[in-house]
Amino acid sequence: MKIAVKDANVFIDLESMGILDLWFQLSYVTITSSYVVVELEAGGHANSLASIRAGQVVESVIEGAEMEAFDKLLQESESAGLSVADVSVMYLAMREDAMLLSGDKPLRNQAKLRAIEVHGTLWIMDQLVSANILDGQVAAQRLEALLARVGRERRYLPKADCATRIRRWRTES
Repeated sequence: MKIAVKDANVFIDLESMGILDLWFQLSYVTITSSYVVVELEAGGHANSLASIRAGQVVESVIEGAEMEAFDKLLQESESAGLSVADVSVMYLAMREDAMLLSGDKPLRNQAKLRAIEVHGTLWIMDQLVSANILDGQVAAQRLEALLARVGRERRYLPKADCATRIRRWRTES
């Protein structure tokens, strides 16, 4: 079974579109860090937190003997502007030989430098649509609604990639 380590922004995107539960129908063991859990708590992301508390997502705590390696990675990533939570999910992806799910560009770039497989929200939606878990029309509608959010709820996804998928999902369904 493939392991996926999730960053907060992916949880938030899926939760915002009302499709977080669909992810669990795919065959992935899902892990996140305790630092991401703190971010989700601070943002009031009840559905994401419920999936963690229900055991659908494994919350990993980095402590003890791992702290030296984690601190080293944190120092190496300092100039890239990564948060502690960002480095924690990258560390877990390295430790577990897992893919990293994040939309955070600096984190994605650092992960790629370390040869970590990395994907974002659009890839997840592609997986859901191709597995017939999410209807293409519904995927297009949910993505459009996500892109229409403004202010503090605004989500940052690549507009051209979103437009391509919306067109494809509408024509294939």
